Amino acid sequence: MYLIHAHLEPPPGTGIPEDTDVRVCALGRPEERVRHGSLHADARPHPVLGLFVAAPSLAAAESVAREVCERAIGLDPALRGVRLLRCEAPLVTPYYEGLAAPPNPE
Repeated sequence: MYLIHAHLEPPPGTGIPEDTDVRVCALGRPEERVRHGSLHADARPHPVLGLFVAAPSLAAAESVAREVCERAIGLDPALRGVRLLRCEAPLVTPYYEGLAAPPNPE
């Protein structure tokens, strides 16, 4: 299971629908295995939709997330004019840097 972030840009002067996560997930096909979505409408500089995708690889999960988002933007009238800026796994660098740091002797 992979968490993929879809960075969305609403049309100028508008916001993103509060139920974008539900709308996008509803258009996922069973074989795409989109398990859950969570919208972060107040993320800056653009809203972020987190999609949990069961896939054999990160690349496959990113591809599925992109396809489902593009489908939703193309089919759902409430999402018309929204642009998908990028669709990728979020970086968790600070967490892994902490794991790789030598233990504190104190």
